[in-house]
Amino acid sequence: MFGIRVGLSVLLLLEVVPSAVVAVTRARVGLERLDQLTRTGVLEGRRLWLVSLLGVVHTLATVGIVAGLWVPAAGVAGAGAEVVVFGWVLSRQLAAGDRGRALGAYTLFLAMAVAVLAVDAVALGTR
Repeated sequence: MFGIRVGLSVLLLLEVVPSAVVAVTRARVGLERLDQLTRTGVLEGRRLWLVSLLGVVHTLATVGIVAGLWVPAAGVAGAGAEVVVFGWVLSRQLAAGDRGRALGAYTLFLAMAVAVLAVDAVALGTR
């Protein structure tokens, strides 16, 4: 079970860590991608607080996911935060009319976050 938790956590972190870095540093590529997915207007300078919020959430979630390997409750919290973020991005895409392939990446990220949440919840329940 521990090996599955490590593997799923690493897969999720491969998305979460770069997202945290681009949000915290406000890298142009990250702003462009976020604006393309969510249509929030961050490229025009609107809702820049959202970028900072996402940077903080991704950073704290990263810490929780890593700590969750030893303290499953932390993993549940970290993965849960990512479920909310990825779910929000998907909802924004659907509201904007995205269909098909455009939804693929964040559907996968959401599925990985749900999987980490589930395995850490199981680990939490067996303690």
